[in-house]
Amino acid sequence: MGMLMIDIDHFKNLNDEFGHILGDEVLREVSALFRKHLRKADVLCRYGGEEFAVLLPETTGDKATGVAEKLRRIVENHHFAGLGRPLTVSIGVADFPDHGSTRDALVKAADSALYAAKDAGRNKVVRACATESASVK
Repeated sequence: MGMLMIDIDHFKNLNDEFGHILGDEVLREVSALFRKHLRKADVLCRYGGEEFAVLLPETTGDKATGVAEKLRRIVENHHFAGLGRPLTVSIGVADFPDHGSTRDALVKAADSALYAAKDAGRNKVVRACATESASVK
């Protein structure tokens, strides 16, 4: 199983500039985009704030990274009404059991990969490494 941790880049700035009503609409629209482009077997949930978690049953490695990259591109290329600029996401990818054999370890690996994506300049997909570090893709 693969796990994606997804964070909307600079979401606080979006809320500050355009207001929380538009921010809430962006969250709903991003969620709808993800649901539209994920399989029925995949599990999408809002993890907190502007973060989402996605569980990808029977999808790991390059395939999970490919799903993450597809979602990243979809958000980047989508026109959000009322938002005068592109919106981007950063995504961390981790595989069970390679990057974590427990729930907490898997979440930690995906979250660490997400922060590596943000540190690498945002609007990136980063896959966790077995050594708990992450590599930019």
